[in-house]
Amino acid sequence: MPELTAVEQIFHVIPDLATPEQVQASLREILADPTLDLFWWDWESERYVDVHDGPGTLATVDAVVPRVATLVEYESRRVGAILHDPKLLERHDFLEAFVPAMRVAMERDRLHRDLLKKIDQLKASRLRMIEAADEERRRLERNLHDGAQQRLIVVLLALHNLEKRVREDAQLEPLVRSAREELEGAIDDLRELARGLHPPLLAQQGLKAAVRAGAARSAIPVELELRLDESLPPAIEAAAYYVCAEAVTNAIKHARCSRVWVSLVHVPGTLTVEVRDDGVGGASMGEGAATGLCGLRDRVEALDGSLTVESPTGEGTRLVAVFPA
Repeated sequence: MPELTAVEQIFHVIPDLATPEQVQASLREILADPTLDLFWWDWESERYVDVHDGPGTLATVDAVVPRVATLVEYESRRVGAILHDPKLLERHDFLEAFVPAMRVAMERDRLHRDLLKKIDQLKASRLRMIEAADEERRRLERNLHDGAQQRLIVVLLALHNLEKRVREDAQLEPLVRSAREELEGAIDDLRELARGLHPPLLAQQGLKAAVRAGAARSAIPVELELRLDESLPPAIEAAAYYVCAEAVTNAIKHARCSRVWVSLVHVPGTLTVEVRDDGVGGASMGEGAATGLCGLRDRVEALDGSLTVESPTGEGTRLVAVFPA
């Protein structure tokens, strides 16, 4: 195989998605210049930055190691600069071929790094939104429990006392009993709503207790496999709980199933949540899906997790969420 030119080595020797430090180290080797420094133009701050993303300087005054700065740019915009040994300018291929090739490579690198930065910012934004929503759920749950629910219980106690007093009254006793039963049903609905917003057990006793309590309230049998030997970050526990709750609710409402299986397995570095049923299948995470699965996917992916759904028609549904933990 013929020896690669300096230009060819830019694209063959430097690995894809190399870090700025790796690019600079490779260029020093390719050009046999251990003094070479590489800089990118940061268009947001309008300054050159070095391989550590810190402010860069193109100063070339150095009594010991003289260097010159060669700009890497297009006519319309800056891309970067190379601070290097002046002897490189004596190479016929340096300005004619090497610098133009570096212009393409550095532009590609800058665009890739900008994309990664925007992705990180988007993830952080999604996570903040989810955390804010969870905090609002906790606030609503507390307000419902400490406010409306307590006031209704006081009214319920008064109705109990009134029912005892009118027990011999054929006209009033049925009316008071009916009112008392309706109020008890309303309080039960309110409790269920509060638990759905943010179950107190999740914060008080953890994921395992909250999932068990949810399974006990299910309208169909739910078989559990819970291998959770240690606590997890609150955001992970909340997301895992809502995955279980939403998947079981969907199974009851849409799958026409007779049984649901829920598995939560935590091994070092990973929490895997699996929910499956023996229903009719056909669940979807496509646009416009009414099952809430799209919202679950956003919550899981905001924590760098993944959510997959297998739901062939007539063969039940299997939902798997994997979280880094």
